[in-house]
Amino acid sequence: MAESVVSFVVGKLGDAFVKEVLHLYGVSDQVEKVRRELSWIQSFLKDADRKRIVDERQNQWVKEVRDLAYWIEDVIHTFLDAVPKHKPGKREAVKRLFTKTKTLPAVHRLGDEIKQIEARIQEINERRITYGITNLGDEDVGGEIIGQPVRSIVLPDVDEASIVGFGNHVNEVVGLLLDESTMRRSVISIVGTGGLGKATLAKKVYNSQAIQEQFKTRVWVVISQKFELIDIVRKIAEQLYMEPPKDLSGHQLTGLYQHLTKEKYLIVLDDVWTSDLWIQIGAIFPDKNNSSRILITTRNLNVAEEADPSSVPYKLPFLAFKESLELFMKKALPNQKADEQYPDDLYNLGKQFVKKCGGLPLALVVLSGLLSKKHATYVVWSRVMETMNWGVDGKQCIAIIGSSYEDLPFSLKSCFMYFATFPEDNEIGGDNLCRMWIAEGFIPQEENKTLEDTAENFLEELVQRSMVQVSKRNWDGSIVCCRIHDILHSLAIEKAKEDNFLTACSKIVEMQNWSQQTRRLAIHREIVMAKVTELLMSSATPNLRSLWFFEIDLMPKISQFVYLKVLHSNSWRQIDYEPEKFGRLNQLRYFRATFCVQSEDVCSFQKFLSGMRFLQTLNLNGSKIPCDLPDCVWHIKTLRHVILPPYLAGPPPSIHLINIQTLEGVRSRESWETTGVPKLPNLKCFHIQLCNIQEDTNITLLGTLEHLISLEIDERYVPFPIIDIREFPFYHRLQTLNLLLNDQKKIALEVGMLPIHLTWLKLYIFSQGDPMPVLEKLQNLRCLWLAGSGFQQMCCSSGGFVQLEELSLELKQVEEWEIEEGALPMLKQLFIFYCHLRRVPCGLQHLTLLQRLVWISWGPTISKTMENEIRSLCKHVPSIDIKPVESD
Repeated sequence: MAESVVSFVVGKLGDAFVKEVLHLYGVSDQVEKVRRELSWIQSFLKDADRKRIVDERQNQWVKEVRDLAYWIEDVIHTFLDAVPKHKPGKREAVKRLFTKTKTLPAVHRLGDEIKQIEARIQEINERRITYGITNLGDEDVGGEIIGQPVRSIVLPDVDEASIVGFGNHVNEVVGLLLDESTMRRSVISIVGTGGLGKATLAKKVYNSQAIQEQFKTRVWVVISQKFELIDIVRKIAEQLYMEPPKDLSGHQLTGLYQHLTKEKYLIVLDDVWTSDLWIQIGAIFPDKNNSSRILITTRNLNVAEEADPSSVPYKLPFLAFKESLELFMKKALPNQKADEQYPDDLYNLGKQFVKKCGGLPLALVVLSGLLSKKHATYVVWSRVMETMNWGVDGKQCIAIIGSSYEDLPFSLKSCFMYFATFPEDNEIGGDNLCRMWIAEGFIPQEENKTLEDTAENFLEELVQRSMVQVSKRNWDGSIVCCRIHDILHSLAIEKAKEDNFLTACSKIVEMQNWSQQTRRLAIHREIVMAKVTELLMSSATPNLRSLWFFEIDLMPKISQFVYLKVLHSNSWRQIDYEPEKFGRLNQLRYFRATFCVQSEDVCSFQKFLSGMRFLQTLNLNGSKIPCDLPDCVWHIKTLRHVILPPYLAGPPPSIHLINIQTLEGVRSRESWETTGVPKLPNLKCFHIQLCNIQEDTNITLLGTLEHLISLEIDERYVPFPIIDIREFPFYHRLQTLNLLLNDQKKIALEVGMLPIHLTWLKLYIFSQGDPMPVLEKLQNLRCLWLAGSGFQQMCCSSGGFVQLEELSLELKQVEEWEIEEGALPMLKQLFIFYCHLRRVPCGLQHLTLLQRLVWISWGPTISKTMENEIRSLCKHVPSIDIKPVESD
């Protein structure tokens, strides 16, 4: 951990802007000497980490180095904040003298502090020699250089749901849920120790065809140790497509209760820790004697017995040795072909590893994930066997994942500890996580790669080591959402606390952990905001660099934290922007919040944004902002990702944003016609609304985007014809496209009009004919959302849409749809919204892989006869949801 802190400070001292300011005030030589000394210390730390030599002397020394790096960072930030960042004009002699006199105290103070830092560095180096910390030995571990940059090779995911040996358990739990001899609403509990695979088993049961056929109403809710009852109730309501209750009063819960009385339901409560939850929530689940079920996973047998004394808990056993070995070898040697025999020496060692894991699936996948990143040789595996901390007294899993953490390259340890920021069982967005890592300085610049590419590789590395689980991937394979097992989450919290990396608070008592040295602070929902404000106002954390608010609808005053680099609020409710709460946060690199800005605060809000000189990510999606961004924001050279509420004015004319990769929620400017379009040479994701300006101007803008892979164009408010994207240099790179057209523009799609490499397409068009003959030739398309009108019949022909997995239709004028046998062979999800189909689509039964069908229609457009026919043709589909909606 200390190495990443030192690395960041070394990089900061070498930053061109910082060096320029320090040179301006004549202190660059002194600071450069400190930077060189830190670089030597950094090299030592990398070497120590690679050789895995750890003892109490070294741990203490590393802590002192970390504190030194933090001190240097604070000193430089204080100095930069106290002096002007540019020279006064040559003619302003009086002003120049005044400025020099005014900044002299800051310069002298920096000089004095650098002398103290140099003395401290000398003391630290002497202590290292005195206590023999230099004698690290030459022995390497694992046969590889751990400290090298993470490899960018991405291996296939080992899906948690593919864990072997669960077949019989799935059948047994399904049998308990479908037991017709019990008509009452009963609670079935899966009980087992942490890491045993309870959630994996429950997922397999939940997604089994038998369960989906019998329970048309199904809800899955993840519970955590620190749960909020209102959050759980809201999650249930949302999955039932209901308005979430505002509180837990009786009249608010009546609708939910009545909804559950309509048909047989299955509610899964995953990872219940205490019986208190059932005591509080059990009453909202009605018992209509229709065989409704609650499925609970828990580590505590008392929870199961309290929830339903009449049901026998299903105690999940440890994985059998044969199944454990199969899982272990499959993960440890991912490149081994299924029909090839494992090398005898590795297979025999694998048996020894499996015995050490004691049948715990989590321990097996984490340990095999560790070995999968090493050379597959007997010498390397033997060395791991000899040096591994195996634990005692049933603590094998904790010991194994602890050793797997120690095996992480130094560059990944900070990234893993960052997961302690998030609440337990939280879904974490892959893009946001990578952008925060970059803002924190964890991601090194690698040759021919963007920081985002390297950050994504880091995340993939953690996934392949089974330290992180993928919840959802994009169609291009990138990680959309991820999560972390609660045992690994506890490890991240433990390591973060040991290294003074961050403090996460979800209860009042945890606030006592705040200290002068707290650098990162995460505040979760249970905290009383008044107490948070009190502690923050008392400046108990003056060195704060990162601050997160999770599910908190109020923002305390944070204006005193002028050195914040990361400020993140994930509340989807708009927070009132109050100028006195924010002040000057001009060191921000990452800023995400959902604001409601009042008209009287517009000037203050624009001034607040304009002070962010180093901003990399600005995410104001979902905000209500009655103004455009100030033009000076677009002059920030470090900008990489800007995500705005639709639609604020885009960059000013002729601005050159060389680093920006994401630009969403902007509209075109009329000034582009006369002064020139902005230059965005590395833009990859662009969402823009075209306004009533010359067609040539928009063509010029799009013609400069060579690296674009995602494009959204809203052309609904421009009079000129549709822009033909075949003219642009990004045509063959484009993977996702969202095209919204004016309802006066009827077009005829042509083959080649859309890029062949598209994987995701959303079209809002008014076509002159059936668009399917053109769209079905997009052989890489995985997801299609089609809306509009202009045609009444459409046909998907045999061999069309060869890879399409998800199809959404909102075509109000279409009356007939034919699906030929052999069309849509990979389709898994079909959504039909408000289509006025006169009959059931011909050939619907040919969609043999379909897993989910959702058909929402206006009341009179679908009859009971049609509904029965749909269900008859789609008996093979596990989930069918047909919902008539009354028109206004």
